[in-house]
Amino acid sequence: MLLFALLATVSPQAPPTATATTEQPVRVALTAKVPTQGESLRWSPKGAAVPLKAAGDKLVGEFALGPKGTPEIRVELHRSAGAAHFDSLAIDCDRDGRFGEAERFTCKPTERRKKWWSSFTTTLQVPVGEGASTGSSPYPVALWFVADPREPDAQPKLRWARQGWHEGTFTFAGKPVFVLLTESRMDGVFTAGDSWQIGSDRKAMLRSDARDLSSHNWLDGQAFRLASFSQDGRELQIESFDPGFTEAEERERNDRTKADRMAKRAKQPLKFGHDFAAAMAKAALTKQRVFVDFETTWCGPCKQMDLLIYTAADVVAAAKNTIAVKVDGDDHRDLTKKYEVKAFPTMLLLGPDGAVLHRAVGYQSVAEMVAFFAK
Repeated sequence: MLLFALLATVSPQAPPTATATTEQPVRVALTAKVPTQGESLRWSPKGAAVPLKAAGDKLVGEFALGPKGTPEIRVELHRSAGAAHFDSLAIDCDRDGRFGEAERFTCKPTERRKKWWSSFTTTLQVPVGEGASTGSSPYPVALWFVADPREPDAQPKLRWARQGWHEGTFTFAGKPVFVLLTESRMDGVFTAGDSWQIGSDRKAMLRSDARDLSSHNWLDGQAFRLASFSQDGRELQIESFDPGFTEAEERERNDRTKADRMAKRAKQPLKFGHDFAAAMAKAALTKQRVFVDFETTWCGPCKQMDLLIYTAADVVAAAKNTIAVKVDGDDHRDLTKKYEVKAFPTMLLLGPDGAVLHRAVGYQSVAEMVAFFAK
């Protein structure tokens, strides 16, 4: 699956020096939470992928989940009699090497963006604790298989992501504070690369910014950081501290799009065509370069660039002698494969002969795009 180049978590610049803690670390017990109808975080991890291989008329694979040494989980995708697409998934949820009746799931495949999606949900168990306190924690997951008829030879993969998090509360300055841990790496173990959120109430917590577990977070202008957290996500220690700057100052410093929002607007935005072949044919005659913007309808950064970058006067001027064309990555998989497009947006500057002169991936600022066209 191609990904759009947008970070899910925020990693602020580290303060120059650590300062004194204003409160002693507070221990917070956390419980695994399965989201109810309508509950969600404001961002979604990209999930994990399980490579599959053909075994007769089925696809098989396995993936790791939990502490090191935990048995892997086997999966099998099947087609029911007469079905054109995979509509049955067997998951060895209890890791006993067999597929029981409760470990078999069915779905009705649906067509989206010219691909066929087979989607399933279940709750796995992740071992937690040691010795006599060993137990398990519920781990709800969504799993999906995508078949693209335009790429019959593509490596089949079963993708999955956790649906849920660990949450708890503590008291600060006489008021309740809500905190959660959530996974970014999809391995069943909490490490520094995963994320945490904080809020004055549960709703605010779910909608707050996600930060790396090694980064600080803010609540009502007060900075907090995690002094420690357990790998099983069942507890953490949190402390307030003074980072040496305010939340507003940090937001100003990390506001990547401020200069783009303030940029002078062109009278007309950059004019794009939508026929790649026609653009290349014109370039062959005029000896002009071709600017190709690979995008999709679901790509957030693509929409940001349409709004802020391709309307900027400096960018329009820089691209004056260039033929610009947009390519929908979902509709033109032949071109994404040819030009090795792995994320959206991807911008290419091509010579009249189709040779790639320059490439950029992800959101690009006004200044970056002006430099892009100057190359």
